[in-house]
Amino acid sequence: MRRSYLARFMRALGMNMKLHNGQCSCGSVTFKFSSNTLLAYQCHCSICRRATGSAFSTTIMASETSFEWERGKDKVGTYTKESGYKVSFCTQCGSPVPNKFRGLPLYTVPAGSLDDSSSLEIVVHLHLGSQAAWDREPATGDKFDEIPSLQTVMELLHAQNQP
Repeated sequence: MRRSYLARFMRALGMNMKLHNGQCSCGSVTFKFSSNTLLAYQCHCSICRRATGSAFSTTIMASETSFEWERGKDKVGTYTKESGYKVSFCTQCGSPVPNKFRGLPLYTVPAGSLDDSSSLEIVVHLHLGSQAAWDREPATGDKFDEIPSLQTVMELLHAQNQP
């Protein structure tokens, strides 16, 4: 991924910032971040289904510069597969919590961990080619049978952030 594109994406995340708060189920881990919108992707792959116990994961990308652990950073555990897939969780209750994304200046934030997700919009669906048989075809958003390049996903999230 070109770093210049990432820099433009990060600047776009900084426009018209709103504060968003989140926590794990037991409240031991809390965090906040600023973003102009709550645009998310859903991943329907088997790994995300196992990690969430659901048909898909719903995730928001937050800028590292706007993200802050408020409480319980020491209670965050992480599991990483050989493939590089990583999930972080509260070691007290097991709830998914944000994690640093692939060494880039981003955090992935599980949408279900937000205190208020009423303005969340799903704009990208990934791995629809391997979705669960009981999962429904999404009605909205860009759809991919597999995972496109990270740059493509970031471009789709960025395009939605244009004024």
